[in-house]
Amino acid sequence: MPQYELGEQCAWRLLRGGMGLDRGYYSGSCVYAGSTALLRQNAQGGWDTWMSLSPFEIESQELACRHAHGHTVVMGLGMGWVTANIALNPSVERVTVVERDPEVIALFQRMQVLEGLQADVAAKIHIVQADALQWRPAPQQPVDFLYADIWLQLAEPQALAEVRQMQANVQATQLYFWGQEWVLAASLQALWGSPSWSPALADALTATRLPLLTAVDGGFAPWVERIWRERLARTPASSIR
Repeated sequence: MPQYELGEQCAWRLLRGGMGLDRGYYSGSCVYAGSTALLRQNAQGGWDTWMSLSPFEIESQELACRHAHGHTVVMGLGMGWVTANIALNPSVERVTVVERDPEVIALFQRMQVLEGLQADVAAKIHIVQADALQWRPAPQQPVDFLYADIWLQLAEPQALAEVRQMQANVQATQLYFWGQEWVLAASLQALWGSPSWSPALADALTATRLPLLTAVDGGFAPWVERIWRERLARTPASSIR
């Protein structure tokens, strides 16, 4: 992971926390310390956490980092550690990052997040200031993998519709979005452990009309159920960044 200096850029700031308890996205409870977080001041004067290095956050982005390939597009820059890890994947040839907020880009550049990467890895990364819901790739640069994380909270109600809008513009061969498992299984909890669970999840996948990433060791249905059980084990069981 990048080593972050703490600092501010207009409405954004990077802070480092102390020791705490957390539950991973899929791995259960754990103790962590010194997690850096990216916060933005909201209209009420408080601070919202948009990204962090908590165990939950890292695990929730893991599939994107592992399965990215070819020309990968990342919607949302955040702290940049997902972008850096995707670029480190030898299957990835180019990473295009689409970020709407120039302040986030300026903070990313000021913090020199890519400084520790080898030159050939850093050279894969190209940052574009644009709206993720409007951006389209150049015809000569088709997209193999799309990863979207533009939301404050996991599984926001509009997430799936916005992913469809992005995919309509990008036409990626495969895609994954932050909180995908939460979105797909939201209405299927009553079927866990029954013979109907896997077929119902398959139907939910088909209904999205999207080329979603589902290649997970041990099978996608057990993976999604495991993640949802972890969600319900949180106190409170809410959308958490």
